[in-house]
Amino acid sequence: MIRSSMLSRVFVPSFVLGLALLQGCANLGPTGRDAQLLPSSSVIGCSQDNRAVQAYFGVIDNITTKRPDLAGILKKFPKGADLHNHLSGSVMPEEYLALGSAHGNCFGPDAPVPAMYTIQPATAPGVCAGGFKPLTQASAGERQRLLQSLSLYRFNETGFSSIQAGHDQFFATFGRFGAVSGYPPNMAPMLAKLLQQAHDDNVSYVETMTSFQSAAISRLADLLRQRYPDPAAFTQSGNYPAMFAYLLGAGLQDAVQAAQADAVSYVNGVRSFLGCGSAAPDPACEVAFNFQAAVNRNAALPDGNPDLPKIFTQVALYSMLADREPRVVGVNLLSAEDSPVSMQSFSPQMQFFSYFHTRFPRVNIALHAGELTPCFVGSSNPALLDHISASIQAGAKRIGHAVSFAYLNASDQAALAALMKRNNTLVEVPMASNAQILGVSGADHPFEQYFRKYGVAVAFSTDDEGVSHTDFTSEWLYAVGQYHLSYPEVVRLARASLEYSFLPGQSLWQAAPATRVVSQCRGETLGSARPGEPCSSFITLNAKAGAQWRYEGKLADFDRVYGTTLRKQLGSLEAARR
Repeated sequence: MIRSSMLSRVFVPSFVLGLALLQGCANLGPTGRDAQLLPSSSVIGCSQDNRAVQAYFGVIDNITTKRPDLAGILKKFPKGADLHNHLSGSVMPEEYLALGSAHGNCFGPDAPVPAMYTIQPATAPGVCAGGFKPLTQASAGERQRLLQSLSLYRFNETGFSSIQAGHDQFFATFGRFGAVSGYPPNMAPMLAKLLQQAHDDNVSYVETMTSFQSAAISRLADLLRQRYPDPAAFTQSGNYPAMFAYLLGAGLQDAVQAAQADAVSYVNGVRSFLGCGSAAPDPACEVAFNFQAAVNRNAALPDGNPDLPKIFTQVALYSMLADREPRVVGVNLLSAEDSPVSMQSFSPQMQFFSYFHTRFPRVNIALHAGELTPCFVGSSNPALLDHISASIQAGAKRIGHAVSFAYLNASDQAALAALMKRNNTLVEVPMASNAQILGVSGADHPFEQYFRKYGVAVAFSTDDEGVSHTDFTSEWLYAVGQYHLSYPEVVRLARASLEYSFLPGQSLWQAAPATRVVSQCRGETLGSARPGEPCSSFITLNAKAGAQWRYEGKLADFDRVYGTTLRKQLGSLEAARR
């Protein structure tokens, strides 16, 4: 749904965070409440006014008010896949209030930011501690404040605040709704809401990030820390085989099996919740989905130093899980990239991924990288380049955000783009969160450099549409309005999302970009309901090709009805710009 009054959702006064339980841009997971994380505040701090959010929603509002037909058609446009989203951050705060109320949760002031609310479990049915009260008793005004506390809803409606304020508010929300998102019975309805939102935006496939077996990870990490008490041991890759062997002996495989059972139960739970396979299934059952296991890059010790044993254990468990469990199609690395732990321990983290990429070469890796600007880390910080290049060298097939590319010199940009093209790397671009977290939009965003100047593969994504309080169609509306995309370009972007998905099997296309179909299906009408052989067998045996084939059918249906109109609308936008 394209939400009205988007410009009202932009900032509140700046504040200082001191949370010990934050998982920015990440799902806390059903057993993830014990995760110990650093505050999300950056190494330097970015006090510049954030004008990017207003610009982002201004472009969207301009289209929805002046070109409502274009907005309606783009909503119907088949968008392929959403490859970069976090399950907990994708659920709308309104839904969290409903879920929390149904389970008797309580709300009250967030200790680090008392002007905001946080949600806690009840101490007993109907009993709230510490001055909190039941969500069911929240007044209309308190509900509005809860929505503001759990998302970017109406953030900065009184004027501009700093980029740092938006960044910190974004990451703070995860801890505030963690009692709801981390409650196991809520997993099925959360997944259902994700798929319903995707279906509403005409998305065919979703890969969502979540954590698994957090308690087991903490236990194993404690044992590993006792065995290797010197943090320097984790910077030496020669120690990793012995560390991995130690974890295996300590019960790592049992934790992997438990995580596999979790994944299966999540899939079964959402299918039951939506009635998939019944006589009257929810339309969202049509949206295929898989998981990415999410490693928290900011796991910290009580003294604030990086908890390298815990990060190593996560990478180990999730690499094994993705190697064994078909529904876990990849491993990702998330949480605030500019935080002290991430900046201090980036190099060993990349060594962890490199090592396990060698041990489990079939496992797909997608990493958040380059979610940085000079305002946060300094203009001469090598992380602006290294966090992207090293992530690719560590095995990442896809890179999330990669905004720091815009701040590199021409020589470094060209070299990095060449590295991406050699490695066939896709950049996942979430426009809304880049504006809200980093204060970057419009010409300051590197989208056009990637997509048009260097020909790097790109796909749009939602990141955390619940926290952003927006939707996937808005990402496309913004890109069309800001960058004047042509019809072939929007098709290219949608096709790339499926081409670079972690769906198993061969692609329908011989190579990216999607211009030449594989020999098995050459001569067939793309997307037809009954392709002949050998095409029919090929798309049946290869899940990726099958998803792409079905997408081509949807695209053909769309094109027959709306293609001419959309081409004219996009052309008129370009003409108006000139």
